[in-house]
Amino acid sequence: MNTLAIYLPTYKRPEVLQKVADNVESTTKNSFTLYFGVEKEDKASYQAALKTGHKVVINDYDPKFGYSNTIQTCYEKSKEPYFFHANDDFTFLPNWDEPYIQFLETNPHIMVCGAHDGMPGVSYSTIHFIRRKYIEEQSGVIDMPNRVFYPYYHNYQDTEFTQTAQKRGVYGKIEVPCIVHNHPNPDGKDDTYKKNDATSGLDGNTFNIRKHLWEDL
Repeated sequence: MNTLAIYLPTYKRPEVLQKVADNVESTTKNSFTLYFGVEKEDKASYQAALKTGHKVVINDYDPKFGYSNTIQTCYEKSKEPYFFHANDDFTFLPNWDEPYIQFLETNPHIMVCGAHDGMPGVSYSTIHFIRRKYIEEQSGVIDMPNRVFYPYYHNYQDTEFTQTAQKRGVYGKIEVPCIVHNHPNPDGKDDTYKKNDATSGLDGNTFNIRKHLWEDL
């Protein structure tokens, strides 16, 4: 079994997937399995992901909650002891995974390691290395068993996940750069950005309703 699973949801960016796969292959230190996660209706991304030769997973759940549900599907279809949730607009740096896997292996009480996402000096992270057993035994969501992220439309799932792990005392973070987040075409707002931006207010309301669950731990 490989050490690391890389879950990489993608939406209507088929043209970038081979480049992402090549980048992961050339920079990852530990043995890994790359899982591209796609939506059923996004046939172009499905075909492009297949051509890379890596695993392709179709979201089994409601596509309205695309990122969290696609991550959940990847989790349910994998077995690696560690996993990392990524985006299709990341550039992975050489040996990007090694400091984080070493940190988890030398700190067995840490279940979630926040990764450097370009915002150093803050207490949270938008991307994480996660022990599989954490989700199996405690769940990343207080009121849903064996679940990685709560099904927000797109925003706040990483915030809830981080704050829950912090309140449980199982969260750590190291400030070692591992990726560059490229944000392709942020001004032109491609389909991915439009999909994510459309529901930010709804996600904010959901987060505010739910936050007592972990704040009261």
